Amino acid sequence: MKFLEELASFFGRFHPILVHMPIGMLVLAFAMAAFAKFKKGLDFGSAIRFSLLLGALAAVLAAITGFLLSQDGGYEEDVLDFHQWLGISVAVLSLLCYWLYRDGYAVQGILGRLKSQRFTMLLAVVVLLGFTGHFGGTLTHGKGYIKDALPSDIKGFMGIKDEEEEIMVLENVQEAEVYGQVIQPILKARCQGCHGEKKQEGEFALHNQESLLKGGESGSLLEAGNKDKSELYRRLILPEGHEDRMPPKGRKPITADQIKLIAWWIDSGLTFEKKVKQLEQGEEIATILKKLESPAEPAESPMLYADLPEAPDLPENRLDAWQAKGIKVLPIATENNYVTINAINYPELSDKDIEDLMHIKENIVQLKLGHTKVTDQGMKLLASLPNLIRLHLEHTEVSDKGMEDLKSAPQLAYLNIVGTKVTEKGVEQLNSIKSLKDIYAFQSGARFNPDIPKGNGKSRVDTGNYELPFLESDTIKY
Repeated sequence: MKFLEELASFFGRFHPILVHMPIGMLVLAFAMAAFAKFKKGLDFGSAIRFSLLLGALAAVLAAITGFLLSQDGGYEEDVLDFHQWLGISVAVLSLLCYWLYRDGYAVQGILGRLKSQRFTMLLAVVVLLGFTGHFGGTLTHGKGYIKDALPSDIKGFMGIKDEEEEIMVLENVQEAEVYGQVIQPILKARCQGCHGEKKQEGEFALHNQESLLKGGESGSLLEAGNKDKSELYRRLILPEGHEDRMPPKGRKPITADQIKLIAWWIDSGLTFEKKVKQLEQGEEIATILKKLESPAEPAESPMLYADLPEAPDLPENRLDAWQAKGIKVLPIATENNYVTINAINYPELSDKDIEDLMHIKENIVQLKLGHTKVTDQGMKLLASLPNLIRLHLEHTEVSDKGMEDLKSAPQLAYLNIVGTKVTEKGVEQLNSIKSLKDIYAFQSGARFNPDIPKGNGKSRVDTGNYELPFLESDTIKY
């Protein structure tokens, strides 16, 4: 019995190969039938019948292999039902069309009436092919696959709005349930499109405790207390473009903070019931958790870069080399060549790597270099980036010396130096950057000083080291 199941699964894998043949043959048959119908004197009869025969047989084989493939599971049931029955309809109607386009026999009754409408029947087959392919694509790529790729101008003209992601905000993060209110919302937003209650690719489902602990076809998904041996974490940190990377290319990417929270949850023992305050939290995790108490920064609009000069094309050979290292190069928008550089998967990134990135210096508008090995020596290069707007240097070895070099950055508007050696002196040097609006210096060498931002009159400096004034009433005893 197991042999037959495995054999059926094997033949089911041929569905993606076979499914394209009926599309080509049936569309070709329709095109020839249309020419013959509207341009008199053309005789494509034999070619139409041959195309219909091949297309009908291929449609039958595609339907059979599709059914076998569906038995492996992992597909959204309602979409699968539409795709399956539409595919069967195409197979049946294409066989009927082949019969109706045959010559040399007399037909009466219902078949006679149908033969007079055979072109309409063939048109119906082509229409059904389109719907069948649509639902097949939805099964494979998810809902909105085509719509999401439309240029923004066309979306606006058609009144299509991008689906807004629900922002997770917790009133008191320390009182929140770790799994239910912190981890599960991340999995729902980033993973359950492919691994949820309705669709379970690779038999992995992440929508509840039972499914998380069950694992999938390649084994267990999580190992309590050890993120490095947990399949879920391993896939989250794979380089961009790797076939096992989660989420895959084309899906909403998971953030560095979200990966760190999942790793913290795994290393803390995979608790499903404890509250945040009951688990040990390092400084970095505590900072990330604190962010959940306020709305995340809104997504940046490409309009922010509208005033920048046009950037040159990106060198594909260098992009591939950086991606292989784990340096993510992410486009800002389809209508320009600006990119974000993210080193989340390459903590070894050094000043030498920054030199290499100078090959696309005009394209870089965001740099996320937190938790890497960059030092003060790399700051002069970063300051030379003509279009750099946002810079993350959190938990690196940069100091006041680096800030002295960085102060010449022409477009910098956001700087994160959390957990660095930068002091008030270094922050004050940044006042010469007229475009700078936000400086985050929590857990750095900089202490709270309300006079720091006065240099350009616009910067907001958040050190987190707030000191309350002493009041005489504080000494009153009752």
